[in-house]
Amino acid sequence: MKFNDNIPIYLQIANDIKEKVISGQIKESEKLPSIREYCSIYEVTSLTMQRAMQHLESDGIIRTKKGIGIFVMENSRQILKEDMIQAQVTEFITRMKNMGLHKDMILKLLKEALDNE
Repeated sequence: MKFNDNIPIYLQIANDIKEKVISGQIKESEKLPSIREYCSIYEVTSLTMQRAMQHLESDGIIRTKKGIGIFVMENSRQILKEDMIQAQVTEFITRMKNMGLHKDMILKLLKEALDNE
């Protein structure tokens, strides 16, 4: 995975895992690879990977069972989907407004883009 210098690596990893849950590549209730395995996959230190997992756990996406492993929470896919969609929409609207577009113009452009699909 190629990392963006402007975003902490642990957040990029957490977002990558979230996207895999949303897409179904990682299933709800599935046991995840160990921290050590993830370090190898993402080519990062164990501290970075632990921070990513702590972030996912604080977001309620995963649960750690001592001595057993790390598991994806039930209903995490739907929660993530809604949260990430809302974040994308909010970011898009903010960027459009920052470029000087008003609500009616944003709606018009979106409608045109969707009609042309």
